[in-house]
Amino acid sequence: EGNKHGLKIPYGVSLLVSKENSFYLKLFDLTDTMIKKLVVSSFDITRMNLKNTTIEELFLEDEAAVEFFYSSIGKAELCVEKVSFGSKSNPQSEEVLKLIERVHMGDNVAPKKIKMLVLGRSSFFDFLEEANRAGQKEIHIEDLAVTQNGKDNGPKTETSTRIVVSKRINIRGNTRVLLFIELGPEISHLNIGEIQKQCRSPRIDMPKINIRKE
Repeated sequence: EGNKHGLKIPYGVSLLVSKENSFYLKLFDLTDTMIKKLVVSSFDITRMNLKNTTIEELFLEDEAAVEFFYSSIGKAELCVEKVSFGSKSNPQSEEVLKLIERVHMGDNVAPKKIKMLVLGRSSFFDFLEEANRAGQKEIHIEDLAVTQNGKDNGPKTETSTRIVVSKRINIRGNTRVLLFIELGPEISHLNIGEIQKQCRSPRIDMPKINIRKE
């Protein structure tokens, strides 16, 4: 049972739970409630009493948080509507790719959608390679943030994987990242088609880009 004498979280509040601050969880009753956003860093979410609780967005900040959550799917008594992956989550890891696959397959114990994917440290092309090896042709997400340095033309091996973004996009660095991105109806007005055409020519020295659509 939950901590019936603990504080209830009002809807709209975002929580950050890490190994360092998890001690304070005992002050709250997190059962039978709705949490707008829960950010988890290096912490096992199953250690929280979240019985009958709905999390609108679960933001997995790092690799440890991903591993803990993936191993808990189907065991924890909570509902996660959307999952996000932070810059330290190692997006090309087996756990992340399997979790993405389960979301797309409509697994009833997995999150329903992918909210955000953050690909920093020039990991975009590596992520595409691993996703392609895993057989994922399209990855549908709401928000995408990419920082890709260097002048690579794309992944080292040919890939047909595309990331379909429906709401927000933030791209910095290598313009050829756009070759592997498709925009949903809400942001299709950005019209990246002409840039994509130029990117297809390896002889054109493309400048760095900074695209941000909130």
